[in-house]
Amino acid sequence: MERLRRKLVFAEGGHASQLLRIMQDIAGDDADRRGSGMDTLLEKNCTWVLVKLRIDIKRMPQPGEEIEISTWPGKSRLAIYPRCYEIRDAAGEVIVSGLSTWVIMDMDSRSLISGESRGITLAGEEEGRLHPQRKVSVPEGGSEFALTPSADQIDRNGHMNNAAYLDAVEPMLPEEYRGRELRAIAVDYEHEILPGRHAAVRALAQGDSCFFEGSMEGRVCFRISETFAV
Repeated sequence: MERLRRKLVFAEGGHASQLLRIMQDIAGDDADRRGSGMDTLLEKNCTWVLVKLRIDIKRMPQPGEEIEISTWPGKSRLAIYPRCYEIRDAAGEVIVSGLSTWVIMDMDSRSLISGESRGITLAGEEEGRLHPQRKVSVPEGGSEFALTPSADQIDRNGHMNNAAYLDAVEPMLPEEYRGRELRAIAVDYEHEILPGRHAAVRALAQGDSCFFEGSMEGRVCFRISETFAV
């Protein structure tokens, strides 16, 4: 099956989270046409869950700029499902590339399962083969912030939406990093944040990167690093 491609206009006031939102949207549409979309999984009492995200940014799309985004699944291995993305400008140049890593979760037990156990298969391309991805390492120290997801940050899986994490940490950026050009985003989603739950976020800057680590009840929920142009 050919890669799904879509042209769109990047939103006015688009932020880092906007990249993830358009990636999520096209990933969902591609999974639908391949017979493994969210509705299909929910009928089998399971759902897709994002566990890792890596985005490399040559340059951010400009507000109002027409771009083309494409996506395709990589080869799955051991119940891990990679997905690749590219964003090209009007000249056809790749300005953003991404790799997301997905798993399938049982809705009742909230535990991970293999797609094959529910009759779910997703043929992928060799180019999208998952390479080892290091965990985001957050240095010690930093300032602490409180995070409680709002109702509009909860998605149909019943937990905090993937893109909402980037929205939540944006106000925690040190002043000197705001307005700088973003070059890379890495996120590890360790444990879900459910409605009404409260997380403590540790935020700090080191060199050209800002780091965020969210914890709840003694365990890490997420780690984020954002790297900026010098």
